Amino acid sequence: MSKRKGNVSFIACVLLSQTRWSKRRFMNDFHTDWGIDFTPEKGDDDDTLTGIIDGVVLSAALMPAPVPDGEAERYAENNGGWPEAAHAARIHKAHILVIVHGPTDAIEAGKLFTKAVASWLNQPEALAVYTNEYVFRPSDYKEVASWMRRPDGLLPILNWVWFGLYRTDTLQGVYTCGLRQFGKEEFEIYSDAAPDEIRDFLLDVVAYVLSDDVSLRSGETIGFSESQRMAITLSEGVALDGMTLKIDYHA
Repeated sequence: MSKRKGNVSFIACVLLSQTRWSKRRFMNDFHTDWGIDFTPEKGDDDDTLTGIIDGVVLSAALMPAPVPDGEAERYAENNGGWPEAAHAARIHKAHILVIVHGPTDAIEAGKLFTKAVASWLNQPEALAVYTNEYVFRPSDYKEVASWMRRPDGLLPILNWVWFGLYRTDTLQGVYTCGLRQFGKEEFEIYSDAAPDEIRDFLLDVVAYVLSDDVSLRSGETIGFSESQRMAITLSEGVALDGMTLKIDYHA
């Protein structure tokens, strides 16, 4: 049975340089970018926007303050590919809280969520987006979101799942963060192989798990060739809290 179906929820904070937004611009961009006509619910005030799309609630709220508890600043460190992430997080003065939730397939909700966030990032005040313990550069987020416009409808996996590097004096590896929102276990691989090699392999695993709605289990093996069979075990996370699936990776 699919674990993707059920009550799902996706949350992001679009970091703003000023406490200002244009709901009309968002609705126009949402239609232009994705062909989605958004009809707000009655009762919204100047700082809220709520609507239902295919039975799923899409809401946004203008929050006149930075993300609480310094979360954005703390998790900006996870984006090693964008040195300015910390600066964007540090200087933001307000944020748009974007939420998609409802009883639906998590992939479909995730696609709607990504489209909405990408359109909110067209706001002139948008500095970055903070979601799932990661701070994205707007251009990077929108580029990955654009994959959904391709003829093959490629999933925007890099906006949903990021790959962290964990290293100690005796251990190095790569872990995923984001699969739990799809009802899947997170992965960790600890190996002497190069981190880029491990990340590329894990990206293939994540694409397989999400695209085909596969739930891998402890005791199984995985591989992408006839000779490649790597053991999977479920155990307490090393870099992550809770249980994670470990893959015995070898080149």
